[in-house]
Amino acid sequence: MIGKQTLISLLGGVCYVLPLMAQESAVEGMKEAAQMFFHKSVEKEKKEIYEYLDSIRSTNNSKQADLDITDDDIQLVRKLKVIEREVPLDYSPRVKDLIGKYTSQNYNPYMCRMMGLGQYYFPLFDKIMDEVGVPRELKYLSVVESSLNPRDISSAGATGLWQLMYYEAKTYNLTVDSYTDQRMDPLASSYAIAKILKEAYDEYGDWLLAIASYNGGKGAVGRAIKRSGKDKATFWDIAPYLTQQTQNYIPKFIAMTYAMKYAEENDIHAADTELSLRTQALDINKRISLNQIADALHVSKETLSALNPSFKKNILNGSEESPLRLVLPVVDKKIATEELYTALNTPVSSTNASQAENSVEFLQNGKYKVKVGETFASVAEKFEVTVQDLKSWNNLRGNQIVPGQSLLIKREDDFVNAKLARNAEKSSKKNHQGASSSQRTAYYIVKKGDTLSEIADKNGMSVSRLKSENDLSSSRIKPGMKLRVSKK
Repeated sequence: MIGKQTLISLLGGVCYVLPLMAQESAVEGMKEAAQMFFHKSVEKEKKEIYEYLDSIRSTNNSKQADLDITDDDIQLVRKLKVIEREVPLDYSPRVKDLIGKYTSQNYNPYMCRMMGLGQYYFPLFDKIMDEVGVPRELKYLSVVESSLNPRDISSAGATGLWQLMYYEAKTYNLTVDSYTDQRMDPLASSYAIAKILKEAYDEYGDWLLAIASYNGGKGAVGRAIKRSGKDKATFWDIAPYLTQQTQNYIPKFIAMTYAMKYAEENDIHAADTELSLRTQALDINKRISLNQIADALHVSKETLSALNPSFKKNILNGSEESPLRLVLPVVDKKIATEELYTALNTPVSSTNASQAENSVEFLQNGKYKVKVGETFASVAEKFEVTVQDLKSWNNLRGNQIVPGQSLLIKREDDFVNAKLARNAEKSSKKNHQGASSSQRTAYYIVKKGDTLSEIADKNGMSVSRLKSENDLSSSRIKPGMKLRVSKK
């Protein structure tokens, strides 16, 4: 017979075990419910991806329509959607092929160099794109355009990191002259391209169409939209009506964005480059030699030239009216301050600015005969001009020259000196004419948000006179510009 205390003890144990079993059962039920929910979510996602891929196949040719959807396709769609922000990163068979190319072992050295150069350029691009209101991922267009080479020049004359044409440079107030080409300046050219892309997006309301218009032109995109017959056409709707180059351009951008975002898992690591990651900038208002600055800083001329690619002759031709930005590396060793000060304050005269002056003996009637082993680049360096100059002067489009070929070399310094003389004469006349009215000249540095009309009002001038005083052909101004304002 079981005693009372024993019975209570046994019942208490049963009461304790039953709740524990119920808890374990509840946990198992929760696990099953979570697994079922996860399974349903995965199946739903797979179904959506299948439908998405089917829609892509239906818009392609019959060969593509016969292809099976693989696990690789599904995985790539997933990974593209993970990194997608403002710009659609749509999947297509061409995108898949290019992703395979950019992440391959054969392409690895190139991609590692792009990552290394990107450590210098991408933070700069991000800052400018944030300021203008452009998605940061559009910075990868620079890799597609120029392989992050600021001195890259296409056969059509497109120049710099963003491959801007001459008319675009002029439209967005970039300096292009005998000494400076700001299409090669990372800062100035990036502001220009950000504005170009933003204006295109404001027109189309679609980032892929904006990118397509940047590559193929607004006219081509507009005609393609009309031919598609759709009110709200996407890039993929109009792609069949665009050139092959522009059709491939968007997939290249998408694939490059993927490769850069998933660099680590594809063994793409930043390689060392010639660019210093620690820099400082100075505004220079005189004509100085980059070689003298390099000597004063005890850095190589190549290093300083790489940081300042827009100066075509290693001469920085700044002035009070138009100061230019000089980028210097921050060096760890102690710099001789007096040497740097002397270099910055030793103007280069126009008579000895270029080593090309010493090359006159090579010219016959303004032409140079190509020697064995010479290239466009070596001839351009000899006369301190650009490859673009040589091609333009000689109406050449290819990248090859041959021994014995005659190349026209224009004496640009003669042109510059003549222009300076004319400007000096004009300035003298203005001073003479203005002496009786007791005018004096002052300068105004443009700030962010300023307009030409506001500056004119502040200084008691008309807009037309302000433009005339500063040789402005349009009302476009940008922060940092130095404008001459006459005060009475």
